[in-house]
Amino acid sequence: MMGHQCIMLTNLGAGSEQFIARLGLGDPNPLTITRDPAPLVLDAATRTLYNHAISDPPSLTDQQRRLITYRPPPEEEDALCRNACGLSMDELIAKATNSKNNNNNNNNKNNNDDDDNFGLTLPLSEKEARLLIVGVSSAVQGQTFSILSEVARLSPKDRELKELAMQAARTDDVRIAREVATDVQQRRTAVRRAAAKALDSNDIRNIKVAMKVPWQEHVLQSSSTLTTSASDSGSSFGGRQGPSEAEGRFGLVVFYPENEEGGGGRLSEYKSQIRTAIYHSLHYSPSLVQDETRNRFALHWVIVPTTSGSNNNHDEIQDPSALRRIFHTMLSNNKIPNGFRRDSFLYVDEEAFRSRETARPYLLLAEPEPEPQPKTERHLEREIKSESKPEHESGIRTGAQSPSEALPPLKVDIKHIAPTLFARLVQRDLQGEARRKPYRYTSELSELHAATGAYAKWGNGEGDGIWPPPSRMQ
Repeated sequence: MMGHQCIMLTNLGAGSEQFIARLGLGDPNPLTITRDPAPLVLDAATRTLYNHAISDPPSLTDQQRRLITYRPPPEEEDALCRNACGLSMDELIAKATNSKNNNNNNNNKNNNDDDDNFGLTLPLSEKEARLLIVGVSSAVQGQTFSILSEVARLSPKDRELKELAMQAARTDDVRIAREVATDVQQRRTAVRRAAAKALDSNDIRNIKVAMKVPWQEHVLQSSSTLTTSASDSGSSFGGRQGPSEAEGRFGLVVFYPENEEGGGGRLSEYKSQIRTAIYHSLHYSPSLVQDETRNRFALHWVIVPTTSGSNNNHDEIQDPSALRRIFHTMLSNNKIPNGFRRDSFLYVDEEAFRSRETARPYLLLAEPEPEPQPKTERHLEREIKSESKPEHESGIRTGAQSPSEALPPLKVDIKHIAPTLFARLVQRDLQGEARRKPYRYTSELSELHAATGAYAKWGNGEGDGIWPPPSRMQ
């Protein structure tokens, strides 16, 4: 482009990266901007204003402060800010400063200690934090690159003068609000980095594909109109009902053996491990998973009786058939919280407990006992066709299963309880192509089994019988 050139911000000179970062205009490396290569010299009026701001900040007028810090007039700024986040800039600043004054910014809170919350407890949303740090000129009006281009043309001495003037021109409440906002962004960045470290490439692809299903819109709209029907925390097969008592939650029921109830122990350890895995998956990409989804998704842990087993240290959870009957009883007695899946449940058994030491810890997914139904002529024909297939084409599919015969449980990687599994289960409630796309197959338990079995058989020794297989197999 004639008269312009592309430069890396790292080429602006010594200390430029730190200056751009302090401006709050984004990560300075490796951002490339296009600018006029001609140096920019501050005019006398601007230099005088900057020096005045540095030497006597209290004497600055509001108009001068706004000019120095790239803030538009109050009416325009408030309108832009309100359109972006629902608050005027003054209201947003007050929200941030109040959280600081009330010590509610939760800097020392470890969200992983809360079994019932997969959200990130912060005083500001990501959008609100960005508005405070970069201002509406950059966050809404898209002026970031023009500002950076201007800064890039200044001499190092003038850049330092500009930075000092901007710092001096900010009032105390603005500085406090920006500190809170910066902390929010740093916390979110740390969570995203931890999530990216915990997930491998197959995990990430599975999450991204699952997020193409419009499941969030469906559950957020559906659960917002429902109230819980399981308010009795001491009901049969109950005990600690947890998040089911809260209005507007959604998720999955998880059965665990009664002998594991109590403080500490392997159940507490595994629940923490499960929670951390789900937390990472839901926080991998803030652009994919909404804050409301993370805040409202929950697991509803339910105690079930155990049976004496061969293990000397631990009794065994009841077999899947007994669990299906328990779940069916809960359905009949309206003990499944509104918003939680009524077509499937998770449970942990002795083998699942042992899996927590492996590369892919898992829970088991099962469905309630199907209602007895007579076999139709069409079903008998499907059975005959299924039995006549070569071994490599056979699998657990709906057509090959008796209508009154329950499918075996499915091992589910705890990292994919949400969003991957939950998105697929919600897909059953959708209409048209949304019931299947972007997958080749629908989300019946038989199809999930088939995809897992196919990868175990043809995955070059990589298949472990745990769902989900790589997204390409689904």
